[in-house]
Amino acid sequence: MVKKEEIRKKVLSLREAMEKGEWDQKTRNITKRVTSHPLFLQAEEIYCYMDFRGEVGTRRIIEKAWEMNKKVAIPKTVGKTMEFYYISSFRETHPGRFGILEPDERRPASGEEGLILMPGVAFDHELHRIGYGGGFYDRYLEAHTGLLSMALAFECQVLPAIPQEEYDIRPRVLVTEMRIETRYMEGEKEE
Repeated sequence: MVKKEEIRKKVLSLREAMEKGEWDQKTRNITKRVTSHPLFLQAEEIYCYMDFRGEVGTRRIIEKAWEMNKKVAIPKTVGKTMEFYYISSFRETHPGRFGILEPDERRPASGEEGLILMPGVAFDHELHRIGYGGGFYDRYLEAHTGLLSMALAFECQVLPAIPQEEYDIRPRVLVTEMRIETRYMEGEKEE
């Protein structure tokens, strides 16, 4: 099987080659799917990444969450840890590590329950995920088991199969501009 680093290089180049108009349209389609999904509608708290380097855009998702009176938290990384902090306006953010918008650290999020929207480089149909190599989301989800997880990706990021490690945590749902894939937990059945 192809190595993770080779997959990262290939998929990131595909994603970064996307033209602005195509990125806008695909992001709008994904935003509609996310904001109408039952997990999003039912969640009182949304934990959401701030998009960077061609990732699926999250600004409109965050704005929709605020319109629906949901609490929104975004991540900040320090060393090998990642924590989420509530924001109620984009004015409460500033460029941080790598230029990614980060929150003020005034209001730490509990991480007890809600929906976490996570990025990734590549996914497969079993919802295995290749991230950027830091393990931030795997560690955060391992420590915050009450959160439901949804990954956002463009269709070009979904491959037939990708390598996985035992510590990799798969998202519950994957949303692209063309589909929603759900990983059912033991004891659940498809609707």
